[in-house]
Amino acid sequence: MPAPLRFLDGISSKKSDTAMGNFPFLDPTDWRVWYEDWTVYDIAQTDTPEWTLTVTSVCPDTVPTPGSLLLTLADSGDDGQLQLDHGHFYLTSGKKAIFQTRIKIVEGTSGTIGQEGFVVGMSEVAVDSNFMDGPPPTAIAAADFWGFFSYDATTDIVAAQAEDDKYSTDVGCATYADDTWFTLSIYYDGTKSIFYKDDVEVAQLSGLEPTSVVAPVIFAGSGENKGKTFYCDYIFFANER
Repeated sequence: MPAPLRFLDGISSKKSDTAMGNFPFLDPTDWRVWYEDWTVYDIAQTDTPEWTLTVTSVCPDTVPTPGSLLLTLADSGDDGQLQLDHGHFYLTSGKKAIFQTRIKIVEGTSGTIGQEGFVVGMSEVAVDSNFMDGPPPTAIAAADFWGFFSYDATTDIVAAQAEDDKYSTDVGCATYADDTWFTLSIYYDGTKSIFYKDDVEVAQLSGLEPTSVVAPVIFAGSGENKGKTFYCDYIFFANER
């Protein structure tokens, strides 16, 4: 393996005749960047938690090695949602933004892939209500949204953005498989959203992107009486100032 290229004098993204032009690194003030890899996640939800977990029936949250969030659904009556309730994130027309997460769903013994629903993305801060109905999850309930979801009884993934309960969607733009990690990403160029699965473009949506404050959300809901697990490796969000 070759040695990495080293910039011993630093590297800048600013003009040399500005104050930040003398900073020997890329300007960190151009973007707001947030990243969650569950390193300090409070499972007990007691230490002034940043995240709020809301469950129907049973849905314990754990952080197994090597550091992914795990939501466990035991039977057909279980769902769980997790939202960062102290976050202040937003999309602004003319400003770029990026969302990315890596997840997988593992079926239980004799379970059927697709007999569940999930939501990952950015939603209005509404920790006292579910982001899908049910269980089983057959309809999304977020008024302001930017992300991906899948209903019960299908492995189709829906790309969506919404403001005030008005949705723009691309239904079935991708699919998922049992016990297989996949990455879901969105790039907002200031006018339209480009959606990706495993770094391959799957959809483009324009209009109805949320203008309200939103925050990261994860939801997993069961659609059959079989134990199954939902893993989230990380969540990333950044927006241009």
